[in-house]
Amino acid sequence: MTADVNAAAAACPHPPKAGGCPVDHSSKAACPADSGLNAELMRAAGHAAGVTVNGARLSTARAVSPIPKGDFTPAHQSGTEDKWEYPSEDMYFKAMKRKGWAPDAQQMKTIVAIHNTVNEQSWREVLKWESFHPTKEPVKLKKFMGKPTEYSPKAKIMNTIGWSVLPFDRHDWIVDRDGKEVRYVIDFYSGQPEPGRPLSVYLDVRPALDSVEGVVDRLRWQFHEKVMPLLPFKGALFGGDSAKTPAEASAPANEQSGHSKVTPKTN
Repeated sequence: MTADVNAAAAACPHPPKAGGCPVDHSSKAACPADSGLNAELMRAAGHAAGVTVNGARLSTARAVSPIPKGDFTPAHQSGTEDKWEYPSEDMYFKAMKRKGWAPDAQQMKTIVAIHNTVNEQSWREVLKWESFHPTKEPVKLKKFMGKPTEYSPKAKIMNTIGWSVLPFDRHDWIVDRDGKEVRYVIDFYSGQPEPGRPLSVYLDVRPALDSVEGVVDRLRWQFHEKVMPLLPFKGALFGGDSAKTPAEASAPANEQSGHSKVTPKTN
């Protein structure tokens, strides 16, 4: 399942170098909003005073995401919310400085907005898959891991046969489904630049093939998306409009069939 996220920049805080993202995503992270900065964000969270740049103080306000958090609360989270908290402009700026980058304070609002938008779109794509599995309790994002140098088998195959470039980043999200851990793989691709248009970030979100259930879910999605629309009896087979998955049936028109486009809000 893929999604097209239009943004003023990619999920990475800087333009890609040599086809890749300069952010080090190799360390494990518990927060879905780290872009490889998780350890630095934890240190930045311990400093209450905001950075002042050119007489203007970066915001220390943190937005609360719509992504439900599991029982574990890492140090950079306040512990007062049942949803993941995004880093503030100040935290992101400090984290980037500690990583040795030269962030532009004037761009922090846009960078944080892009970062948040990509995470929220990724979660929406996860929920589309999760619609195959009704639960007693709402699913939660338990933990998160960045694996930029560990290309998924799908990404490597697509690149080998010439259908796609390699993704600039990969995340693994662990979802809590009624106490059961379910892993999702997210590949991030940079879209082709178009004059006068914001940069596109394509998300390929799907369940990992580490269980029979994950394999079955992928087959179910392909059947619903590719096969069912071609069958004359598609509506009668499952008692409804089976050309759509359960999630697509209630999704907005621009988010059906696993494709969606969003623009980050910067104010």
